[in-house]
Amino acid sequence: MGTAPFHIAGNLPYYITTPIVMKILEGQVPAAKMVFMVQKEVADRMVANPGGKDYGALSMAVQYHTEAVKLFEVPAAAFLPPPAVDSAVILCTKRTQPPVAVPSEKLFFRVVRAAFGQRRKTLANSLQGGGFAREEVAAMLQETGIKGERRGETLSLEEFAALSRSYARNRKEGVSDET
Repeated sequence: MGTAPFHIAGNLPYYITTPIVMKILEGQVPAAKMVFMVQKEVADRMVANPGGKDYGALSMAVQYHTEAVKLFEVPAAAFLPPPAVDSAVILCTKRTQPPVAVPSEKLFFRVVRAAFGQRRKTLANSLQGGGFAREEVAAMLQETGIKGERRGETLSLEEFAALSRSYARNRKEGVSDET
């Protein structure tokens, strides 16, 4: 694979869309733009905003690495034979810089995965269930002013970044990716 930025386009198989997208985003693939046709529900998750049921770890990863826009929907009837689901075409333009400052991407996404790992639990309980000690969670929440009673799906990208920065400061881990 060359090093010059390139474009990726594809109709992604529904059952492996998320792993493919994550491999591209996390693998430092030099793709400037990506245009995918995916299951409509997956496209909705990729561009979801905080507060809704579609918002989750996939939303965070896509929006951290790219500017994503759902271009249009494609009904199942447009295909022969028609699949059981509708599709959507999404454009993801790679960001030159992440939209938020984090001590390390690995730590940032550890916080994100923990917060969304147990969606029906409060943020404080989800973070603890995700491997953060009770004292660490209390310090993170106090320092950032984020209420522990909230749920992960209500937090913005900046709030997740603030939690990861707080954790790194309190653990004196700086920018180490070993977190």
